[in-house]
Amino acid sequence: MNPDPGSKTIALLAELREESSTLLRQEVALAKTELAEKAAQLGKGALEVAAGGAVAYAGLIVLLIGVAYLAQQGLGAAGLSEEAARWTGFALVGALAALIGWIMLAKAKKALRANNLVPRETMASLREDRRWAENKIHAAHEPTR
Repeated sequence: MNPDPGSKTIALLAELREESSTLLRQEVALAKTELAEKAAQLGKGALEVAAGGAVAYAGLIVLLIGVAYLAQQGLGAAGLSEEAARWTGFALVGALAALIGWIMLAKAKKALRANNLVPRETMASLREDRRWAENKIHAAHEPTR
């Protein structure tokens, strides 16, 4: 005697519910672990960038002041009045620094865009789980032979 197809479907759906619940808990745990890992990497990188940036910034300011004074002296020697040489030297150095800074910011923005922080393993696992659940549901609806 064959068991009732309705009770088989109910049993399969109950099993699917249990397995789906377990799977969802595992997926959430995986996502938490992966996101915590990514956040730790991001935090460490940000701290290193900030420290390096602060030191480099201080050195750059001193260097730019020196280059501006050098440009002032060069412009004065080239025949510009002392007043015109002073502001022109600083303006040229400032414009050059601004241009270099803009290029660096554009490059950094592009690099950050390329570094995708999406939890790839979790997303792939969720897609696989969806296919698994669809197959289970499809199998539960197939007639028994």
